[in-house]
Amino acid sequence: MALSIGALPGSAVTNETTNLEEEDMSNIRRQWLVMAFLLVVLSPWFQATAAAPTEENLIKDLESPKASVVTKALQNLERNYPTSTKAVPAIRKLLADSRLEVKRKAARVLGILHGEVDQNDIKNICGLLKENNPASVIDGLKSLRGLNAPSAVPEILPLLKHAHPNVIRDACRTLAVLGNKDIIPQLEPLLAHADSGVKKDAQDAIFKLKEKS
Repeated sequence: MALSIGALPGSAVTNETTNLEEEDMSNIRRQWLVMAFLLVVLSPWFQATAAAPTEENLIKDLESPKASVVTKALQNLERNYPTSTKAVPAIRKLLADSRLEVKRKAARVLGILHGEVDQNDIKNICGLLKENNPASVIDGLKSLRGLNAPSAVPEILPLLKHAHPNVIRDACRTLAVLGNKDIIPQLEPLLAHADSGVKKDAQDAIFKLKEKS
């Protein structure tokens, strides 16, 4: 005859303790997940807030002999002080800098800030259009798009025959901003270009120029 043995009194306590421990561990894991999520979300904000240098210090950094320090300062001015004009005079000086990476970044930031420039500044920026590196040429074109520089149009037109399609495309976009109807005949041959992107940008430029009075 089999004997039926009931649960020992201590087993209920053990089970209850185990359940509480598991619940505690679950709560701890949940808290860690929330903390990890907040850390990921808020970390860029904290970094940007804590690391944002003053505009005065950034302008001072533009005088550094190290190109990397200058380009980083230009990047921070663009990012943190996009509506300020305090740095524009110092940035304009960099357009004549012998360091190509500094000159490129200065031109781009001036275009983004829509800084006031004179004809000598435009001439310096147009110097980028004669560089062998397509990226330098494109930086020059993008800069000119952000500036009131219609005098640069004659310097841009030869780029419509550039070997690199991306240079031609950016030239079309810049001419659409700075040019007038008189340059449409020079854009029209690009409507038969082998590169579909070039054809589209040429077509868009012609359309925009035709809308100008």
